[in-house]
Amino acid sequence: MPIEASIPVICRKCGHKGNKQVPRSINASEEPSLKEAVRSGSLFTWECPECGTVNMVQSDLLYHDPDNRLMLWLLPDAITLEAETKILSLWSSIQADESMGDYIFRRVNDAGSLIEKVRIAEAGMEDAAVEMCKYVTAMELAQQEKNPQLSAALSSASLRFNSMEGPDNLLRFVFSLDGAMHSVEVGFNVYEDCRAILGRNPDIIPSGPFPIVDSGWVAKTFR
Repeated sequence: MPIEASIPVICRKCGHKGNKQVPRSINASEEPSLKEAVRSGSLFTWECPECGTVNMVQSDLLYHDPDNRLMLWLLPDAITLEAETKILSLWSSIQADESMGDYIFRRVNDAGSLIEKVRIAEAGMEDAAVEMCKYVTAMELAQQEKNPQLSAALSSASLRFNSMEGPDNLLRFVFSLDGAMHSVEVGFNVYEDCRAILGRNPDIIPSGPFPIVDSGWVAKTFR
């Protein structure tokens, strides 16, 4: 059974206050219903009983997927001394467990990033290569756009991996622009090229106790 906690919630529309039971940890193999709630995003929502508004809810969550050899830690708030102590404590126990030697460990700051990394792992891909692929895709979209303002917006667009589709394994990314959602499909060869670059330069891939691998990591590493 997952460890749960009750957290305070407040409706962004009417201000109604309430509480929501949330898991603090999930084992995706043992709790498939919670795994699906993560994938769909429903785990991170709360419907206000007063006005029906659906609100986003985020709290600390340790997501463990033994089948995909993945452990994700959602820490939505800025790292505090208490959180740092928790991370190092868990990391010490992980280091002593030889069965987890091939795991991928990541820290994320928001629910959307956690959902994305779950989908990436289930597609059999590496998140660092996907982050590179997103960066390359955003740059190509910007270069193809003739409007300077739109080009600048595209170059800084926050792409999310959504799915891998069709017999050619096209990668579908989604992003928000001018208040609307857009999508773009990218050939699997782009991902393979990015993966090859990382394969030749393994030292640039973050390691250690739950590193963050996101657009910020790409910007710091490749710009």
